[in-house]
Order: sequence, then structure tokens, then C-alpha cells
Amino acid sequence: MSKGSRQRKSQTPDSKVSDNWSKIFNKAKDIPELNVEWQCYTNAINNIRHSYNLDSKVFTENDRERFAKAHKKKYNI
Repeated sequence: MSKGSRQRKSQTPDSKVSDNWSKIFNKAKDIPELNVEWQCYTNAINNIRHSYNLDSKVFTENDRERFAKAHKKKYNI
């Protein structure tokens, strides 16, 4: 009998595995209002930066996720 012939018991509870699976693969759907507000937000920040002769800020996916959380909290979505 080889090592791989018997299935091993999972070290983590099934509920934790399914929660993590959802976080990774079931991303939240885009909300059209969120996309519009995100564009307005990024444009406003870059306009202010340009007024001070600074380079445009490059926004990351983390920035967008933080904005989405704040947007959902503000509008109770």
C-alpha cells in the first residue's frame, strides 16, 4: 500500500475551509454606483495632486477594496 492510497483527515474544520474558499473564489459582484464613485474618487485625488505639481497616484487593488468596504459601510450595503 502506498502513501497516497488512503485519504488523510483534514487539519482544519470544514467551515473554515469553505469560508476561505468563498473569500478567494467568490468575489463580490461589481456595483455600478461603486464603480462611478471610485472613478470620481481617483480623479479628485489626482486633480488635487496635479494642482500641487505632484505625479498621479497609481491606485492598487487593495486601495479599491478598502474603498469598497468604506462605501458599503457608509451606505449600509
